[in-house]
Amino acid sequence: MVSAKSDAPIREAASALELPFFRFDADALRIRDVNHAMSSALGYSTDALQAMTLEELLRPEEASAFRSAIDGLGDRFTDVGLWQLRRHSGEWWQVEIRMRSPGGEGEPGVVAIVQDASRLLALQRAHDKLARRLHERETTLRLARHQLGVGIGKMEIDSGRMVWSDSADDIHGVTSEDSANDLDDYLGTIHPDDRAAMLAACEAFHASGAPHLEMSYRIMRPDGDTIHVRGVAVEEQRGDHAWLSGVFQDITDEVRAREEISEALQIRRIAARLARMGSWRVDLDPLRMVWSRETTAIHELPEGSTPSVEEGINYYAPEYRKKISSLFHACAKAGIAYDEVLQIVTAKGNRVWVRTIGEAVRDEAGAIVAVQGAFQDISELVAARTDAEDLSRRLHQTLDSISDGFILLDHDWRFLFVNAQAERIVGRSRVELLGRNNWEVFPEAIGTIVQREYERALESGEPVRFRVFFPPLATMFEIDAEPTPEGLAVYFRDVTQEQAREERLRLLEAAVSRQGDILLITEATPIDDPDGPKIVYVNEAFVKRTGYSREEAIGATPRILQGPKTDRAELDRIRRALEKWRPVRAELINYTRSGEEFWLELDIVPLADETGWYTHFVSVERDITERKRAEEESRLNQERFRLVTQATNDVIWDFDVVADRQWWNENLQKLFGHDPAQIEPGLDSWKNRLHPDDRDAAVASVDTLIAGSDDFWSGEYRFRHAEGHYLTVFDRSFVIRDAEGTAIRMLGSMIDVTSQREMENRLRQSQKLEAVGQLTGGVAHDFNNLLTVILGNAELLASELGDQAQLRALAEMTATAAERGAELTNRLLAFSRKQALDPRVLDVSGQVQSMEDLLRRALPESIDIRIVRAAGLWQAEIDASQLEAALLNLALNARDAMPDGGHLTIEMANAALDDDYVTTEPGLAPGQYVKISVTDTGEGMAPEVLDHVFEPFFTTKEVGKGSGLGLSMVHGFVKQSRGHVRVYSEPGEGTCVKLYFPRSDGMDAQPESDSAGSQIVGGGESILVVEDDPMVREHLVASLIGLGYKVEAAETGPQALELLQDLPGLDLLFTDIVLPGGMSGRNLADEARALRPTLKVLFTSGYSENAIAHHGRLDPGVELLSKPYRREQLATKVRKVLDNG
Repeated sequence: MVSAKSDAPIREAASALELPFFRFDADALRIRDVNHAMSSALGYSTDALQAMTLEELLRPEEASAFRSAIDGLGDRFTDVGLWQLRRHSGEWWQVEIRMRSPGGEGEPGVVAIVQDASRLLALQRAHDKLARRLHERETTLRLARHQLGVGIGKMEIDSGRMVWSDSADDIHGVTSEDSANDLDDYLGTIHPDDRAAMLAACEAFHASGAPHLEMSYRIMRPDGDTIHVRGVAVEEQRGDHAWLSGVFQDITDEVRAREEISEALQIRRIAARLARMGSWRVDLDPLRMVWSRETTAIHELPEGSTPSVEEGINYYAPEYRKKISSLFHACAKAGIAYDEVLQIVTAKGNRVWVRTIGEAVRDEAGAIVAVQGAFQDISELVAARTDAEDLSRRLHQTLDSISDGFILLDHDWRFLFVNAQAERIVGRSRVELLGRNNWEVFPEAIGTIVQREYERALESGEPVRFRVFFPPLATMFEIDAEPTPEGLAVYFRDVTQEQAREERLRLLEAAVSRQGDILLITEATPIDDPDGPKIVYVNEAFVKRTGYSREEAIGATPRILQGPKTDRAELDRIRRALEKWRPVRAELINYTRSGEEFWLELDIVPLADETGWYTHFVSVERDITERKRAEEESRLNQERFRLVTQATNDVIWDFDVVADRQWWNENLQKLFGHDPAQIEPGLDSWKNRLHPDDRDAAVASVDTLIAGSDDFWSGEYRFRHAEGHYLTVFDRSFVIRDAEGTAIRMLGSMIDVTSQREMENRLRQSQKLEAVGQLTGGVAHDFNNLLTVILGNAELLASELGDQAQLRALAEMTATAAERGAELTNRLLAFSRKQALDPRVLDVSGQVQSMEDLLRRALPESIDIRIVRAAGLWQAEIDASQLEAALLNLALNARDAMPDGGHLTIEMANAALDDDYVTTEPGLAPGQYVKISVTDTGEGMAPEVLDHVFEPFFTTKEVGKGSGLGLSMVHGFVKQSRGHVRVYSEPGEGTCVKLYFPRSDGMDAQPESDSAGSQIVGGGESILVVEDDPMVREHLVASLIGLGYKVEAAETGPQALELLQDLPGLDLLFTDIVLPGGMSGRNLADEARALRPTLKVLFTSGYSENAIAHHGRLDPGVELLSKPYRREQLATKVRKVLDNG
């Protein structure tokens, strides 16, 4: 009992602080004692916990580590880290545990105090975010300090010891070794007239308890200069010592910067004091909210207040209540975390800016059991943000007054800031620049050193300095680019004159060192004299190459070298550059004293004296005659190239980009009918013949190629033939560029791909029809199931309502409608090529001839019908009934196209389709075919209608007069018969539909006939029905029982096989082909016959899906009853299979 007494103060203290407390046996980890806070937090009773061990509460993988933590305990409380304890609800509780070993010999158990770590973790996350923001503020201050020359100093108040930053030493004009070490040394650097005022200000600051000390005074530097500084300091307590820490700035020329530094210090101090962060938790079942003391204090409520969730939401300002309610409920229901800055109205009516964070708490099963988060008063941070914006404004004002150009770019290269000097240098107002992309405003800089260096600065985080000449502004810039958190700070200044002087010196040195170059120096004025500046110096190379002696050249002008072929435009360009005192490079034909032509490359540079006055032009001239001869040889080679292009079948073209001259080879006339000698000379010869719909895209792509850096281009477009029609061409070209990367020439070839594209379009159309067929086949299957039930029930009703004429008529009307629906699904199946055909070798002529009476009854007398048969007509393997349906469809379409009468001709002939023809028809094989042509003299069809005639449900007829499936059915039937169909039509000229069926060499087949003695009633035979559709299955079972059969039913193949084991006398398996469960009707039949080889099988389906029919033709020996069917058809087919199968 001694130990219990010794633990009593600890237990009482823990309970008073509402901290969970427990004591346990160190060896067995048996819990000896717990307080109410511990049992409440874990959800167990005190007795239940005292009957448990810690191993039942700890995660299994943490038990060993927990024992190790016990081994190192002493008699003082030790933090043993973060652990997870299992609550009674099953969720894990994150806690921090402090423990000590028994207090004395015989004292039972280790004493432990527990603290909820979830709140600490939330506080840590909030603290980390606050630290990141503080780091951003400090980065901003460092940038301001770098930009504005701010120094930092600290003084220990009691000892007077002082510490200075490097920038502070720079302002004082001393090194770190010579900087003031204490207050007395520092007072010696202050101007005598300012010392007393400074000391008085310091004493008043210390006595008044003011938040900071601000003063201005003068410093005497060791070099004799006296500067004005302004300082701001605050008193800080660090450990046992008080410090005066501050910053100061040289404000001799920038007085206004003092306010900015003060604001920066204020922001930093505010950021350093950010605090007041609490936590909260809402348990969802039962609904209970708990606030920490800090959260309660932020709401200005008494400590221990426990508002409800609704009351907590109502503390938010009215304009934010709906938002916080939506965020909280989304987190509670869907686990969507939130992090928002909103305003609350405290219990005392004060508006406070807060940052609220909410996250879902889940149990082991993943269910959301609570929502918890952090709550922080950020009113001071919001105020600090406002102050920072004011500091930014003042910093912009300072940057606006500096002599260099200054811009700020963000990470997307948009202008954030442009000072007045930058506006003047680039000739653009900040209104034009702010918010726009730098590379859009100055596209000439793309790909230059400017872009490369800017990107290198951002990627490396290091400042860069470089020089670049920018042609659009005719200016040489020196640029300093320094990365910032926002992007890139760029300083630049005009160094054109400085660079020009360096360039002149470089050229002079090069001229002296290169013995073979001509050096010619003239006076700089008078530049506007008709004869030009006079020559004052020539070197020996000039004398040797021109034949003029020094005496003849000096005093003359460079015009003595000019002659008939000297380019006057180039001379004018040189003059314009020299008038602006700019260096210039040119190539000219000059003449020797004897009249010989030779080419010179000139580099001319203005030369200034020490005062900056331009006195001479220095020209370094190189003989490039041989190079020009080589270029002429290259031109001759190009001519030879043109001759070679005549040997190809492609259209070869050559475009001189500089001169805008286009050349074509003779194939332009062969392929497109245009005479190259008569066509326009420039690129317009190509542009003007592009199809209007293709012109903009093709021209834009070529313009982009010329302006860019790529060397290859290809494109496809339509090009007009001389006869007016357009051909599809594939064009590819290569670009030749000069040494500077400028496009000077393009070579390319054009290929006519019209036929190839037409074939590809037909293939795509075929694939599209195949995809639609897959869809329509599935629809027909489900529809047939419904029609089977409707038709069967309608027949049953009609037979049962013999003396009720009105109801019987309704039943017969239902049956007729179901049959019409069946006809519609048969057309869908024909289009999708999923109907099971029964083809026979037919005498096509006789079959068509037999339809003449049917056609005359179907068509009005105003339409003249002619059937034309060619001699020696071949036979074809065709489903006769489907052929009749197809021809009747075509005849009815012809009737509708000839409302006022006309001629319908059905013509049969033999046809041979060769390789050239079938290459344009995907899936068609060459060979011999029987052709049936159906031609009318009706209204015809436009091309846009003709493109869609085979698509299901496409019709040009009025609503209710056409299903849009007629030609779709014809197309599907012919394709399923391995044939081919083509439609020819023009508006006002009628329509011709040609059907091609493969020739067959087989013998005529005789149609099967039912046995005269077949009975359509059952004789008590046993039938197993397998059908997955419940309605169809119920109807079929009832019908078969009504016909006198014994019937069992199953829904899937596996169920049917199980029943088969228990039905020894089974006579017939009647199964649908398409079944669920992974086993089709065909698979079921194979399994059943393996068990009972003599079992008879009858299939039924809306369509076969190739299970019993391949390429639309029934497999030999297969019996199929297609849905929907009448009761008589069912009886006949079942009887036939049982009697003959």
